[in-house]
Amino acid sequence: MKRLITGLVLALLGAVIIFKEAGLKRPAALVREGCLSCHSSVTDPDPSHPIQAFGCFRCHLGNPYSYDKERAHYGMAQNPGDLRVVEHTCGTEACHPQIISRVKKGLMATNRSILETIQANWPSRASISYGTPAARVADLLSDKPPSNLALDHYRKMCAGCHLWKPRKDYDGEAGLRGGGCSDCHVTQQEISSKDGFNTFRHPEITTRIPSENCIKCHNRSARIGLSYSGRWESEGYGTPYEGAELSSRKLSGNRFYLDLPSDVHFSKASMECVDCHTSVGLMGDGKEYNSISAQVDITCESCHMPMLSRLEEDENLGRRLLRLNRRIPDPAGGKIAFTVKGTPVYNLQEKGGKLIFFRKSDGLPVEVPRGSAEKPHHVMEGHERLSCQSCHSLWIPQCYGCHVSYDESAKQTDWLTGEKTRGRWSEARSLMRFSRPSLGMRASAKVYPVAPCQVFFKSESFSLLTLSAFDPHTTSAKSRQCKDCHGDPKTIGLGEGILTRKEDEWSFRSSFSFNTEETRPDFLFDSFVTLDGKALHGNARDGTRPFNDTELNRILDVNPCLGCHKSYRDPIYKDFSASVRRFREGGDLPCLQ
Repeated sequence: MKRLITGLVLALLGAVIIFKEAGLKRPAALVREGCLSCHSSVTDPDPSHPIQAFGCFRCHLGNPYSYDKERAHYGMAQNPGDLRVVEHTCGTEACHPQIISRVKKGLMATNRSILETIQANWPSRASISYGTPAARVADLLSDKPPSNLALDHYRKMCAGCHLWKPRKDYDGEAGLRGGGCSDCHVTQQEISSKDGFNTFRHPEITTRIPSENCIKCHNRSARIGLSYSGRWESEGYGTPYEGAELSSRKLSGNRFYLDLPSDVHFSKASMECVDCHTSVGLMGDGKEYNSISAQVDITCESCHMPMLSRLEEDENLGRRLLRLNRRIPDPAGGKIAFTVKGTPVYNLQEKGGKLIFFRKSDGLPVEVPRGSAEKPHHVMEGHERLSCQSCHSLWIPQCYGCHVSYDESAKQTDWLTGEKTRGRWSEARSLMRFSRPSLGMRASAKVYPVAPCQVFFKSESFSLLTLSAFDPHTTSAKSRQCKDCHGDPKTIGLGEGILTRKEDEWSFRSSFSFNTEETRPDFLFDSFVTLDGKALHGNARDGTRPFNDTELNRILDVNPCLGCHKSYRDPIYKDFSASVRRFREGGDLPCLQ
């Protein structure tokens, strides 16, 4: 009896389906996919992904055999780049399987750099120390995610930027972030339709990634996306006012900015972020890193003192990128540049003995000045440890205080789940400044721009000072003057103030003063080292540290000489240690008369 009833039900369902399908209007000519019977006139997202060759199903899934909208769209992926479905779309064996694995291990997907930093710097209830493998975003999205107060702060204040985040899940700029592969490779224009969804313009897919795709995320924290184009996030008062209104120079999150000198690569050549940054540096190389500096493979030397080699015909990555770009000329047996990880910089080519850089957006050629290790300021004693950024970075954004408050009784939306959970965070910033970059040491034993940041946490009443080393992306063709490093207390980490010398002893008086003990922190707002080389910061990644006492003394030893000996070519700098000994021991020098 049960078999009879089951058979009747299946027969009835079959009859309904046959009747419904028979009533559907079918195209006169046979098409490969049912999708194209409705979406009959769709622009190609890119010449490498033509609709007539790819159809819709290969990227968007669904049911390509049905002409019924509901059944055809069942299981469809509106965003094929979403990391939750990407193995079935972009990452299939016929498309980009190796790249998907790299992307999921890359920092824009894992956020391990942020997750490690925020936990390692938490004074109490922290779960890790620097160097310990940090949790990934995917771990926090799992059924049993790790949990502590630092991670709760990340989930509610930081987790709005990562590749696992769904696209268009919020209004405004937040909705543009995330979406896996689409976060970078799909331009921001909306789908424009003329005739329902029969005729519409498909969003563009590109490897010529516009900077706006980068800046939607990279405009906080180090703010390199803003700095590169000459925008400095100000205190947020909306000044200078325009008539009776607030300034129109406004960023997301009710933030305001002022215009400052932009990076020379932006001002002189209108270069996009992707012109320098490589596919390996952005998407990763298949390894998991805890810091951006470990994943990024481009350096200043990659272009200005490049390793050049021929792009062979079977060089897969370089040839593939060249074909996808379609703007940059083939080197035709000539030499191209390679990064320190061996990634082909196919848009930097040697032609006629000159270095020619081709913009990826339009192929415009720009001649690149070659750096030289023979220049006096590059070969001076002590300068062998200088990074290019330490001398050529013009300014750096600086926030001297982040005031973090936590209300355990209130609720706040978790970026990862979209749900409101107990515990609400709020942040306030103080003393937003732009200034000449301070300098310190990185694990690479290179002098590098650093930015100190104090964090004040009300709930547990702690304050801490962290130190970060990064490229401010405010490069200037002209380098800093000698006195900017050897005579400026702010540059060497002492902070703003007056540096004086009497009888071979240095003293420093800070520009900051405090009226009450209640407002006095354990250290000065903008200082991260004392004159005797004592580090004031508590924790830093990548071995970042201030100058020690020996290094500070060597830097300051040059200061008294700069009044007369201003040129890099001055003979005293060929062997400055010997010059100092002669000065201290000799009696026939003009300085002593």
